[in-house]
Amino acid sequence: MRGTMRGACLAVSMALLVAACGGETEPDGPIEPVIDLAGLDVGNYATQPRDLGLPDNPEQARFVEAERLGNHVPTPAEIEPGFVHPNPFMPHVFIDPEATLGRIMAVDRFAEAAPGFVGGFVSGAGNHPRNDGIDLLNAVMIFPDPQQATAAAAALERVDFEANTRNEPIEIPRYPGAHAHWQPTEQSIGVWYATGNLVVYTWVYDYLKIHLKKVDRPALLELVHKSLDTIVPAVAAFRPTPVDALMTAPVDLDGMLGRTLKRPAEDSWTNPPGAYAGRAAAHFGSEPDDVARTVAENGVDRFAADGADVYRARDYAAALRVQEDLGGLSRKFQRVESPVNLPTALCKEYIGREMLAVRFYCSVTAGRYAAFTWASQLLDAQQRVSAQYALLVNAR
Repeated sequence: MRGTMRGACLAVSMALLVAACGGETEPDGPIEPVIDLAGLDVGNYATQPRDLGLPDNPEQARFVEAERLGNHVPTPAEIEPGFVHPNPFMPHVFIDPEATLGRIMAVDRFAEAAPGFVGGFVSGAGNHPRNDGIDLLNAVMIFPDPQQATAAAAALERVDFEANTRNEPIEIPRYPGAHAHWQPTEQSIGVWYATGNLVVYTWVYDYLKIHLKKVDRPALLELVHKSLDTIVPAVAAFRPTPVDALMTAPVDLDGMLGRTLKRPAEDSWTNPPGAYAGRAAAHFGSEPDDVARTVAENGVDRFAADGADVYRARDYAAALRVQEDLGGLSRKFQRVESPVNLPTALCKEYIGREMLAVRFYCSVTAGRYAAFTWASQLLDAQQRVSAQYALLVNAR
């Protein structure tokens, strides 16, 4: 019997052989093409993964700790739907309060009021694209211990309160430990709340009501309550690194940053390079709701940002969907040619009216990874995405 079955199997076609002999079935989903890396134009960009090891200096260690915090900070849209218009020029990761908080908080005495400050992560957005609605911002700051965080919350509020004679104290009913003030003639408020080693600074500014000279104190407090109700339990999951161990905490997360294209020195940048949990990617997108949805639907568990944005999805099929969802066309973009010998990469040109927008964008997938690059010149964007593809393949 055994010999008869073998002969029968050899007589059928390959497709029938698989079915008749109980062999492996055809793989589900798309099959990843094989690309000859030697044929790619990568310019002067590196194509080998990096081992980033430990921080080079205390400043980098503080940035890495702030990035770890960012994995736990909710976006404004998670607090209240509709807050989906971020400020692209405000850093999320910071160790310098002046550069990040100077526009919305008095920081001239920050070092005096908040000794021991380690680093912070900002999450902010408006519910209208042109400052015709409300801005909601949460800045979460790390301190060495709960005692220093508690003292800093009180002192930072006092410094900001004293910076303007129109400020008046205000209580936050559900958070009696909060320190807060507002200007009764304006729909705006600042709240400092210590929780564990952290200080949460919540800032609300209602451009529309201020323009209309209207004040709605209950609405202001309700948004503050919603914000704190969401952010305080979320950041409670963050486990701060002891200050004396910051230099021993690895820079990278699962090798994500090491397989991400290094940012050229001539590029301008707002945030330092970083590796994050997948959900944190929504903070860095111009359309955070779309990013959050794509991350959730495709099992994205890791995200890295440097000279490219790299997402690690559930599998190759999911990575293709990430590329399509986040790298697709819209009325502000038109398709342009793919890089030489890399037809799986897709490139597009921005044709909208924003003067400061980067002109060219390219995307590609490799295994579980979807990567996105950008540049002011098409060839540069193509070389970057080609190098990023080679880097991902070489990191396998």
